[in-house]
Amino acid sequence: MTAAALRRAACVALLALATSPVFAVTPSNQHALDPKRTGLPFEAVTFHSTRDSVELEGWWFPARPGAPVVVACARGKGTMADLLPSVRELASRGFGVMTFDYRDFGPGSIGEADTLRTLIFASRWVNDAEGALHFARRRAAGALVFAWGQDLGGQVAVAAAARNRGNADGVACEGLFRTAQEQLRWNGTSSDPDAVRQHRMLVDGSDEPLSAVSMLQVPLFVVYAGKDDVTPPNVTRDITRRSLSIIDRLALPNAGHDGAELSPGYFDQLAGWMRRIATALGAPQ
Repeated sequence: MTAAALRRAACVALLALATSPVFAVTPSNQHALDPKRTGLPFEAVTFHSTRDSVELEGWWFPARPGAPVVVACARGKGTMADLLPSVRELASRGFGVMTFDYRDFGPGSIGEADTLRTLIFASRWVNDAEGALHFARRRAAGALVFAWGQDLGGQVAVAAAARNRGNADGVACEGLFRTAQEQLRWNGTSSDPDAVRQHRMLVDGSDEPLSAVSMLQVPLFVVYAGKDDVTPPNVTRDITRRSLSIIDRLALPNAGHDGAELSPGYFDQLAGWMRRIATALGAPQ
C-alpha cells in the first residue's frame, strides 16, 4: 500500500471513530424537566417489566374516570421527562397519560455507557413497555389503553402491543426500521462485529419492527415524516404495508426524525384517531 493510500485509510479510521452513530441510544440519569412544572396532577408509580420482573419507575397523569390512557414510550435519548410537553398536549385533550423510564434510563441508571454506544434496540425495553401497558390496564379500570412512541419509542410501542392482543387497544408510531441489523448497516456501524453480536443477543426476532407489525392485531396510527433521514418514510411505508391492522396515516412532508410532534395539528390528528377507535369500540371518550 502506498503512503498516500495509508494516509487515506488512517483518515477514514479516524472519521469512523469520531462520528457518532446516526441512531443509537443516549440515555441520561437526570431529568431535564420536573413534572410538577406542568401544573398537572400526577403520581410517581413503580411497576415491573414482563418476562424478567425488573422494577421500573413512571409518572401517572390521571384524567376523568373512563377516559382513554396513553402509555407514552420515550425516545432513545434523555429520560421520560422529555415527554412532558407531549403529556401536556395529550392531557389538554382529555387523555390520561403514563410515562416511564426504560431500564438504562433515568435516575438510578448509569446514563451513557460504552455498552450502549452502538445499541439501537433491545427486547428488554419491550419488556419494560409491556409492563407499563399491563400497569395501565390495571390502573385504568376498564378504560381504553393506547401505546404511542417516537424514535426508539415507536419501535418499542409496536413490539409491546404486538406481543399480545390485550396489551393495547391501539398503537401510534412514527418512523420504523425493518430490523436492527439493517439499521446497523444504515448507520454504518455494521462493520463493528461487537455491535452486530450485541444486537443478535439482545433482540428477539419477534420484536423486530418488521415481524411485530405483521403480528399486530390492533389499529395502527402511523406518522410519515417527509424529512426523516434516520427511519425514512419509504421504509416505514414498506413495513406497514405488510400489516393486517386497520391503519390511519398522517403525512408531514416538512417534519424530520425529531420534532414531528411540533407540526401544526399533530396532536389533534392523534387525539382524533384515538377518539374514533373509542367510538368504534363503544367506549367513553
